Parts: sequence; structure tokens; C-alpha cells
Amino acid sequence: MDNKKKYLLLFVTVIAMVAVTLGYFLYNKPAMDVENTMGQKVEATALYEKFTEDSTVAKKKYSNQILEVSGMVTLVSKNLQLQPVVMLKTNTEGAAVNCTLEGPAGDIKAGHTVGIRGICNGMGEGDAELGIMGDVYLVRCYLIK
Repeated sequence: MDNKKKYLLLFVTVIAMVAVTLGYFLYNKPAMDVENTMGQKVEATALYEKFTEDSTVAKKKYSNQILEVSGMVTLVSKNLQLQPVVMLKTNTEGAAVNCTLEGPAGDIKAGHTVGIRGICNGMGEGDAELGIMGDVYLVRCYLIK
């Protein structure tokens, strides 16, 4: 082999090793510790208003961030995976901040004021033709004591 082919083979080998190493570390990266990490504090009504006023700015500020959202509970239910889902009141009729809990909801009922820590996934689209407003979604949520 001439020198040009040796250097090309060495270059490709180094790039492959870097890619495999990077992939390994990203795959094994630990998940965010939502339960024990402090997040940005925001009221449910204010969070929803920020997404409806300018969703681009709100996505940049809140999406994939840990938030501590407080507000009044409008509904407590379970999703298809039987996880508790707490809906927090907003100033928009038919819209809510939708929080999927990792643990039990305890004795939370509609009308209670609660604090919930979770990861913001942004705002759902809803359906304008049917008059259904989109919700703001938080996942991997925990009740703040």
C-alpha cells in the first residue's frame, strides 16, 4: 500500500472510533433527575399564555426544560399506561396544562392548588375546526411537597 491509502485508512478508522465512542456515551447518558432537580418556577396560567402569545419564544425557553408549575387542578385521570394525569387550570376555556405523573396522585382532587415538577414537551396542536384548544404538556412529573 502506498502512503496515501494508509493515511486514508487511518483517517477512516479514527473517524469510526470517534463515532462509536460518541454514540456509546450518548446512548448511556443518564436521564435527567426530575424529582430532585430544581426547575424554573411558573404559574400554569402564565405558562399557557406564553405558549399562546408566541409559541416560538416559549418553545426555546421552556421545551425540554424542568419546570415547577403551580396551579389549580381541574381534573385528575389516568392515561392508557394507567399513569395519573393532572390537568391544571388556564385562563382559556377547554385548555389546560397536562401533567403526567410518575408516581401516584395521592388525594389530589379538582379544586386543589398543587405544585408539579416535570419536563415541558411544548404545546399540542388541538383542532381549530372543532374548537379544541391545545394543551401544554409536562411529562415525568412529580408532586412538589
